Amino acid sequence: MCSALLVGLGSGGTRSPSHAHFILPLVISIAFFLIADIDSPRRGMIQVQPQNLMSLADSLKIP
Repeated sequence: MCSALLVGLGSGGTRSPSHAHFILPLVISIAFFLIADIDSPRRGMIQVQPQNLMSLADSLKIP
């Protein structure tokens, strides 16, 4: 969506604002940051609890 927006801004015939060229790299860097943050479960800002794996481990225990 961001690249389509930048292409649309660039093809308008008028000069696009200078800050419009930083939108796509900013969105890509935020996406990479979020992917890397979720990939490191103990040290990241986003904490994802493996609820399905914990309930599976509880159900596999021998009573």
